[in-house]
Amino acid sequence: MSENGPYNQPPQNPYGGGEHGAQPPYGQPQPPQGGAYGDPGTGGQPGYGAGYPGGAQPPYGPGGPGGPGFVPPPPQPPKSGGGKAGLWVVIVGGVVIVILVIAVLVTVLTNGSPSTPVIADPTETVEDDVPTDAPAPATDTTPAGEPPYAVPAEPCDAFTEQVQTDFLLTEEGEKSVQDTTSRCSSTLADAPEGNDSEDYASLRLTYSVPYSASDSIERATEDFQAAVEDVTGASDYSLYIADGVEDNREVDLGDQAQYVVTRYDYAGDEVPQAVLLIRSANLNIRIEYQVSPGFLSDGDPEDLVLPDNTEEIMLNAGAEALALVGT
Repeated sequence: MSENGPYNQPPQNPYGGGEHGAQPPYGQPQPPQGGAYGDPGTGGQPGYGAGYPGGAQPPYGPGGPGGPGFVPPPPQPPKSGGGKAGLWVVIVGGVVIVILVIAVLVTVLTNGSPSTPVIADPTETVEDDVPTDAPAPATDTTPAGEPPYAVPAEPCDAFTEQVQTDFLLTEEGEKSVQDTTSRCSSTLADAPEGNDSEDYASLRLTYSVPYSASDSIERATEDFQAAVEDVTGASDYSLYIADGVEDNREVDLGDQAQYVVTRYDYAGDEVPQAVLLIRSANLNIRIEYQVSPGFLSDGDPEDLVLPDNTEEIMLNAGAEALALVGT
């Protein structure tokens, strides 16, 4: 082993002494401590801080940023996707503009200039297209067959869906058929608007031919006149109030027809009733529509009212009943 240590280092006395070097004489300049990079330094460890004040560590890379030998990185080329997207935006926008222009031109050519207001003619009358609850009465309705007629075997067929809707029927009609009469009755119907919710209405349809001479037109005419006297309160045993007649006139249905709106004696209460009488040859038709007080009704029976369109729905029901004659 060397006298200088196990790693054969040079003598630890930097100032010499001995045969390998001596301390320079006093007063002579000392050589500077050399740097590892060949530049004179100001002291510190060899190889670090050479040429940098305070012995700082040199920056990475040759010469440091901006220094001699620094090469800036090349600029990155723009991505190609953005350019294509912008081109598609321009193309789509142009197509939309062209479509809008075409639409405006078509509107102008077909409907006139959109900036020109349409002024209604003050002399032109406009009819309101307001639907009604029931179609116009078919007053030209005729029986399905030729006289002499027999009473229909299915009188409730005259209660069509329209009739059920018009009269607010809540149940199917109940029929009763005999040799000279056939009847369909619906005694449970909702009371029309203007009445108590507990009140109710009823509808009855009766076909009849003369009792003793079913084929006789003369006898059927007499029966028709007797029915008119009854519903107007002119007969001795009538339950209709003579002073309660509100409407009584002929209408155009069958060979003879009479429409009467009056009041009826219902167990001591005077209630409103509409009656339509029709004669066709030897057969008579009678339709009665009545509004009655309910058992739990708080209203006064004198305040009971028929609907505003009573005549219309009664004439419609009459046309349906007449169309069933002769079937």
